[in-house]
Amino acid sequence: MQEGSANNSGEAVQLLRSVAEQLKMPLTTIARQAELGQLTSDLSMTDLGTIRTHAAAALTLVDSYLLGLQLMREQSELQLEPVSVSSLLVETAHELSGFAKQYNAKLELSIGGKYEPVMAHAQGLKSALLSLGYGLLESYPLLDGGQLTLAVHRTPHGIVTGLYGDFEKLTSDSWRKALALQGQAPRPLTSLSGNGAGLFVAEAILHAMSTRLRVGKHQNQQGLATTLQPSQQLSFV
Repeated sequence: MQEGSANNSGEAVQLLRSVAEQLKMPLTTIARQAELGQLTSDLSMTDLGTIRTHAAAALTLVDSYLLGLQLMREQSELQLEPVSVSSLLVETAHELSGFAKQYNAKLELSIGGKYEPVMAHAQGLKSALLSLGYGLLESYPLLDGGQLTLAVHRTPHGIVTGLYGDFEKLTSDSWRKALALQGQAPRPLTSLSGNGAGLFVAEAILHAMSTRLRVGKHQNQQGLATTLQPSQQLSFV
């Protein structure tokens, strides 16, 4: 029975991977056609921009999901390297900017100092941060003028990075329940307006790097964050 369940699980993962790969093709086509439409037509420029932004976000989520599967498969042999969290946050904010505008949200960087590199999988950490950003913006629509903060700060346990906003309903208890219910309920987190796929993809990627997403606070905001271990290198970025 256990062997059959394992086989079924493996087949399900392979099927999901195939579906994700297939989804990339129409999403890429939609994004490119919308971009071409913006360059060649004056009609519905706003709508074309919206289509392009959401297609790009969906494509990023699919890519992150596929990367998460790969990292989980290679977890025991995963090679971590020194990575600058500050630089990744800047890149992430830039890539999230168009999507944030769709939700009338303002992005704010909170770095406030120099931090040594952390040990991580560079592409994986960036994909996790992007997926987290997309997930929070989509699942917790901010009020007009609301702010999503991409932050990094030091604690006795390591260097913490995360995304924070006015998410009062996001609690440690609700997040634990959501993780247990993911894939089993349309809305595993009752305070979500969507299914939270981006949040769970981010969690899967970070889990493959031997860390987790947790509910945390930064200044007066609530959000999801992860703790990373500093590299032994002495350089600061």
